[in-house]
Amino acid sequence: MSTNAKEDGSERAIIERENENFSVIDALLGPERIAQLLIVGSTVHLAVIKYMQDESDYELFQSILTTAVAILVGFGISYRTRVANNGFYGSKLVRTAEFVPDFNVLYLLYIPTFLSLLFARQVTIVNLAMAFNCTDLAVYMRLPAQAIFVLLSEQSYDDRFTFLKAIVLNCVLAFLMEKIGKLKSFDRVECNLFSICLTNVLFLIESPTLHFQVLQNVLKGFLTAIAINYPLIKITSNTKPYVRSAILFSSFICVFPLTVLHIFKVEGQNPAYWLYNYITSDSTRVKILSCWLAGLVLLIPNILVFKSNFSLDSSRKIWHFIILALVVPPFKQDPEFVKIALAGTAVTFLAVEYLRYLKLAPFGDVLDAKLRSFADFRDERGPIIISYIYLVIGVASPILINDSLVGVVSLGVGDSLASIVGYRWGRHRWPGTNKTFEGTVAFITATSVCSLLFQRFLGEFQDITSMKLVLICIFSGLLEGNSVLNDNILVPSFMLIIREVFK
Repeated sequence: MSTNAKEDGSERAIIERENENFSVIDALLGPERIAQLLIVGSTVHLAVIKYMQDESDYELFQSILTTAVAILVGFGISYRTRVANNGFYGSKLVRTAEFVPDFNVLYLLYIPTFLSLLFARQVTIVNLAMAFNCTDLAVYMRLPAQAIFVLLSEQSYDDRFTFLKAIVLNCVLAFLMEKIGKLKSFDRVECNLFSICLTNVLFLIESPTLHFQVLQNVLKGFLTAIAINYPLIKITSNTKPYVRSAILFSSFICVFPLTVLHIFKVEGQNPAYWLYNYITSDSTRVKILSCWLAGLVLLIPNILVFKSNFSLDSSRKIWHFIILALVVPPFKQDPEFVKIALAGTAVTFLAVEYLRYLKLAPFGDVLDAKLRSFADFRDERGPIIISYIYLVIGVASPILINDSLVGVVSLGVGDSLASIVGYRWGRHRWPGTNKTFEGTVAFITATSVCSLLFQRFLGEFQDITSMKLVLICIFSGLLEGNSVLNDNILVPSFMLIIREVFK
């Protein structure tokens, strides 16, 4: 017998022993996961008590429960099928642990469902159904299953047809995100979270609010520019770098704004012309914009110059504090202008990342180097630098959804100090994570103090008591300490949900 055959046999024997001793219950129910289940479960319980008031509410919650159970059963069937076929029918024997569904599927079910329940109830079931797209089942099995969830819901015929189209769109968007990020920059749960978010913004939600219209139409322009650039990338793959860069950059900077100008009108006017008049017609907006521009011109070069004097963690968190300073004072002066700015900024950051991703000459490599100097291990896993995009989305989403500063509080203050304190003075770690008790205490203390100050001096959180406000910070801190899903996505979403439930 050859050496390679002996090694293969030995490795197979090791894997078989590990599989025999493997317990899916132990894998799914570690201490940190039990803590997360208790925290999330408590908010679900409170939401049921608060919002299940009449027959229609009862039917909705019953549909949510039925759909959620069916989705979990689907994940279970997928797991059992893969385990049963492991090592058979020509497949390679692998460790059973690799087949266990990602625990963060919990948040794929929880976040879209409860944000819909609280702020866009009509799309609750379809958002929950779209979470099933994360399973390992083949697409020809996933799509019919999601369609069944929608067809069994209490919706009108037109709504059901719209939701069926949304399911297909979500599947396509998730597939594209998996291809772009290579399941390294984003894992499957994150791909589906963002595909659900995009499906809602682009297709499902119809809102007349100006900031939403800005977000939706600018995002459409950005995606159109990417779609047109895609074949150009293939065609120019063998051309000279400067020629290729000139073609792709010219295409992008022409198609992006022209698409927005074509599809978007504000009060019947060209959006660029309207925006100019909107800003210049009010001295407060002019001052806000001037402060933003002056702050960025002064801060960005100085941070890049003095970055070497700080640790990577501290230099990354500086941006969190900067966002706190740039958002909160202007938001109290002119909230609508800030929301419009955040909607545009979120897509602008996507455009910057797209240009960095292409590494267009002559500035592509410089931009890539500058942004990667703030990258952590999650950014280094794949081709996309996700941290600054997640930060902007985490701060902007609560403001755009419900005029809430919980994103600023949780990320600009809580997450920043938790990371700095945990990194420098943390000694005791939460089970199953690399986060520390000391960091969690810093998060809870910082967010509690900041929230109470906002309540006292800025008129924020007036619809909730101080005690409940502190409880929100405690729950959020404990969840942040025990979870491994990206904090910039999880914590603001959770704080927004629990704040609404606690009202």
